[in-house]
Parts: sequence; structure tokens; C-alpha cells
Amino acid sequence: MNCKNKDVMNGINSRKGRTFDWMLSLLCLLFVFPQPMLADNDPLPADVAQLADSLKRKFAPDSRIALFDVDYTLSGKSVMLRGVTTSVEGQKELLRGLEGLGYRVMDCLQLLPDEEGLHGETRAVVNVSVCNLRTTPDFSAEMTTQALMGMPVRVLQRDGWYRVQTPDNYIAWVHPVGIRLMTNEELAEWNRADKVIVTDHFGFVYSQPDRTSQPVSDVVAGNRLKWEGTRGGFYRVSYPDGRTGYLEKRMAMPEAKWRAALKQDAASILRTAHSLMGIPYLWAGTSSKGADCSGFMRTILFLHDIIIPRDASQQAYTGEHIDIASDFGNLQPGDLIFFGRKATAERKERVVHVGMYIGNKRFIHSQGDVHVSSFDSEDPLYDEYNLGRLLFAARVLPYINRMPQLNTTATNPYYSKEGLDGR
Repeated sequence: MNCKNKDVMNGINSRKGRTFDWMLSLLCLLFVFPQPMLADNDPLPADVAQLADSLKRKFAPDSRIALFDVDYTLSGKSVMLRGVTTSVEGQKELLRGLEGLGYRVMDCLQLLPDEEGLHGETRAVVNVSVCNLRTTPDFSAEMTTQALMGMPVRVLQRDGWYRVQTPDNYIAWVHPVGIRLMTNEELAEWNRADKVIVTDHFGFVYSQPDRTSQPVSDVVAGNRLKWEGTRGGFYRVSYPDGRTGYLEKRMAMPEAKWRAALKQDAASILRTAHSLMGIPYLWAGTSSKGADCSGFMRTILFLHDIIIPRDASQQAYTGEHIDIASDFGNLQPGDLIFFGRKATAERKERVVHVGMYIGNKRFIHSQGDVHVSSFDSEDPLYDEYNLGRLLFAARVLPYINRMPQLNTTATNPYYSKEGLDGR
């Protein structure tokens, strides 16, 4: 049985767009599960638990980039499924598996994106300079990452806020003000439009081609706006929501010119890293306003049109793994270096911090603020603490566009000029 096909569902959805609520549970209790149901804190039957665990490991091994969050309500050999998943194959395998175990299934599991609930607007573009994304749809919830103006995102569901997925596949919640909803056709149009790329770390768009006029908004490095023309020393630009303004030419470049001048070598990237010296550490930050350790890596690489996974524990397993020599002689400038808890016989290693190798046993990282540290005990920048938890390195620059998790806006599907259809 599939609860999504029942007419009664039309009257059950809440105003916030929730698909399942206490009324649905009551209906299931009365009509589907006449026997006593398993309490929430009761363990699942072993066969169901084994199936659930195996499918979660298969279809959502990393909950930051894929969802398989299923709640099971059981009464004898009847089971109701609720929750969300981003995997249509995972949902199908779960239904087949439960039916194979002899269970009668009421499928109320919601497949994301919720095309019907979003009325086809399953795409969006970030509409503020730096957009905060959170673990749950609430301002008091933990911030988990950020997205930059002009960045396309996939919209998965609405619950007052919007659950979105960014070009590095990270899933989180954003307040409606932070994005401009679009259809796939509208996103394709946005992606095809000529852009201006902000290259200065901080600045403003003004209502007139005059720095004394009213600001429209702030901007940061990596922001993208539509290029609508020029006027004197300003670019005329427009936002995803249609606002217009003027951006000084000295702090931005037309995208075509920016791409022609783009350098992705270690020396250029490290110059960008040093230009952010002293910016504060910000948990979940990924911009020149503030960054955490992995967000700093993501930011400096993104400013060179390189997209890498969001978190240190994800970045650590991309590119080429390098076991660091005792004299650090096998490292190259631009290598990512990782820190954390070393593996033991009882437990796996745990990556908790990342920096970028500069050379001469030095590295740049965000910890408190962005600064340079050293592995050399004779260096005034010696960092004994991080040396003590050094794990390994990863060489990523030679593998850009050669590995699925290492790409650019020219190859990442979110920036496709055809939009994200079929993905």
C-alpha cells in the first residue's frame, strides 16, 4: 500500500508542507494496524533492522550528501514507512526486501526532491552574498556550511525553510530569503547568462554607478551576478531575484575574461590563501568573511574555480593519498594535510582538521584565524600540537576534473547550461 496515492493525504499535509503528521499515524493505527504497535523505543525485529542497516550503508553511507532516514512503525507483520530519502533505488529495494520478509507495507516514505510539494521549483540560486545553511530549519540550529551568491542549488523539500543540496552535494536547510526558487528551465537560463565574478574579498553593489549611492547588498569573492552592461567604472549587474545595481570594475571581472586569466597551480592558490591571512575562524564558514579549516580549503580552491568536497573528513579521501615522510620531503606545495586521531587496533583514524602545505615544513590553515604554522621545532611558527596529531596528506591539484569529487564550474552539473534535468 502506498499512502501517497490516498485521497485523504490531501487533507493531512500541514501548512508548512509536512507530508506526514499525527493524523496519518492515527489513520494507520485505526485502519492498517489493528494489533498493538511497536513502541518508538522498542528495537526493530532483527530481520528488519538488518535490512534497514544494509540499505542505509548502501544508499546513504554519508548522510551529509545523501538521505535514507526511515522510521518504521510495526504491528505484527504490518509495517508503515515514514521519513525521507534521496534514493529511488533505495526505496524500491526497501519495499522489495520487506515484502520478501513477509511484511505488509504501507509506504509513506517521501522521495526527495518533492516535485509536487515544490510545484516544480526544484532548483534555486543563492541570493545573498554568503548564505548560511543549517542542520534543521531553524535559526537556532547549528550552521553546517555556507553557499555564495549566484551558486545553483538543488531544492529537495520545503518545511517553512528549504532543504537544499549544493554543488559539492552537501545537504542542509536554508531560510527562504537566502535563495531564489527556479524551475529547471529558469536555472538553465541563469547558467547561460553572462556573469561578472567578484574577485575582491569584500565590497558592495550600489544602486547607482556611484560609491556614495545607496548599497544594494554586500558581495564577497566568488559571488556571481548577471552582467547587464557597463557604465563608466562600473558593471551593471542583476541578482537572481531581479534586483539590479552597480559593481565597481576594479573588484570584479566578466566570467570569460576571468576564465582566460584563471590559474590553478599551487603557487597561485597559495597566494590567494595568504591574502586571507588573519580572517577569523568560523564554524561552517566558507567565505572571505570567515571560514573553518575545511571551509578555508574549499574557499581558496573555489576562487580558482575548483570544487572539492565540503568537510575535512571528505576531502581526506580524494586525490592521491600520501603517507608523509619523516622529513616531509615527499610533500609538494598545494598538498592538503590532515590531522586527527590516529588509527588503533580497536578503531579507525578520525580526520578533524586540514591545512595546505606551503613548503619548508610549513602549512597554512584556519584555526582561531587563518595563519601559517610549522612542523619544524626550530621555526618560530612551530606547532607542536598539530604535529602530534598529523595523519597523512592528499594531492588533489593533478586530479581536478579527473575524479568525480574534484571538478570545476565548467564541468559540475549544477552549472550546466541545460540545467539539472535527469539528475
